[in-house]
Amino acid sequence: MATNADPQEILRERLLAVVRSMQRDTLPSLLRMQEGGDFSLTEVAVLQVLDHGRGAIRGDPTLKELATLIGRSDSRTSRLVDRMVRRGLLERYEDGADRRVRRVRLAEAGGAVVRRIAEVRVEAQTTLWAQLTHDEMETVVAAMELLAAAAHRMRSERDERGRPG
Repeated sequence: MATNADPQEILRERLLAVVRSMQRDTLPSLLRMQEGGDFSLTEVAVLQVLDHGRGAIRGDPTLKELATLIGRSDSRTSRLVDRMVRRGLLERYEDGADRRVRRVRLAEAGGAVVRRIAEVRVEAQTTLWAQLTHDEMETVVAAMELLAAAAHRMRSERDERGRPG
């Protein structure tokens, strides 16, 4: 790398190298999550968005709201939801206040998948953490808190614009 390179580009390249290394080293834990069913990245995103325990949304979204949240078209999201309903991962239901409105929520099986994903992530993190000193753990937690705050700001800005980012 040239010494006059853009500092942001240098950081981007370092981050890319770190992410690729971590993905390579932790891929087996991600594959274990797939045991018992294959899930696309989009399906996992839908399950995560609908998991109210994570605070991504308040209440169950309509199909249109879900499409906005995952950055897909209404028709594509409808087909995805239909497929996930057939697999028993999601449920569609009539809104109590307006029977014309159909909402989407996690079915019990979808909730089980979300819990399994969390368990696999915690297991992988715990394994990684065993390799760190206490001071290194403090540094990682502080960095993760900064990233979480930035992610929250990013989502708030997207919500204010009314479109996915």
